[in-house]
Amino acid sequence: NLDVRDKDVRRYVHSDMIRKCDPIGDYLVNASEKWDGKTDHIAMLARCVPCDIPQWERWFKKWFVSMVAQWLLPAQKYGNSIVPLLISPQGDGKSSFCRMLLPRELRWGFLENHDVSDRKGTLQAMHNFLLINLDEFNSISPKQQEGFLKNIIQLPNVKIKRPYGKHVEEFKRYASFIATTNETNVLSDPTGSRRFICVGLTAPIDTNYKPNYEGLYGQAYHLVIHEKMEWWFGPDEVKEIVAHNREYQSLPPAVLYFNEYYEPAESEADGEWLSPTAIYEDLRRLPGSGLKANGVAAFGRYLKNMPEVKQKRLARSRIYLVRRKKK
Repeated sequence: NLDVRDKDVRRYVHSDMIRKCDPIGDYLVNASEKWDGKTDHIAMLARCVPCDIPQWERWFKKWFVSMVAQWLLPAQKYGNSIVPLLISPQGDGKSSFCRMLLPRELRWGFLENHDVSDRKGTLQAMHNFLLINLDEFNSISPKQQEGFLKNIIQLPNVKIKRPYGKHVEEFKRYASFIATTNETNVLSDPTGSRRFICVGLTAPIDTNYKPNYEGLYGQAYHLVIHEKMEWWFGPDEVKEIVAHNREYQSLPPAVLYFNEYYEPAESEADGEWLSPTAIYEDLRRLPGSGLKANGVAAFGRYLKNMPEVKQKRLARSRIYLVRRKKK
């Protein structure tokens, strides 16, 4: 029976003889010894998700390795800032696939049914968990998508106050994000929604597949630690993702009217340079358009991110080379 008030006992209890618990690191190091060095377990897992995206295996591998790198490495400049968004009708195994991404030993780190409108709780979860499923993504409002969520996805650390704490502290971020939805047009960000990889399923996910978790995470560990794989998405890949996501955007009425009544012009001979305000005011005059007078700023942001429309930058604004469609 030790008296823990005794100085010598306290010194012994807090000595280096007590090993710090690291279940994440322990699992990954052990897994690294089980990978055969050649089987691509990450690609095999990606193939469980049937889709017609040629880049899917490459994008999934980079996201998966980025998730593991975020657990392993000290804080980088940015966190894992990409979110796979699985899209299909209900019952296609989307949520089951998200759960099977973590092995039994790390499944305590999976979180779903989380309300991202709880900002403090979301930041806390990014420190406490390993993978957060944003299920029913379509229920997240455009304001939250374009504001809080867009910001926190790329954070390397989170600043939170401990329970009963007196001041805000900085903690390591562990959690990556994945998302599911039954709706097709779910992205509202006018800048192109580069944070998401929209994956429209062409068939139900094979949830009967049993991953070789030691091989899966051993491969990821090897890619991070030994091969030092570039696990972040470069500028060209981001452009690919933005272009791919365009069909999944929820477009505001002004953009829908623009697509109906205007088209890009190839030259000044068959078009004219117009400001977003000039185009928007023309659309407002259409019978029954109902466009609000204060919507031109948002409309301008959408125009700026339409690569098919030629644009010029002026001192304080941009102009676009367009023409009215012949009706």
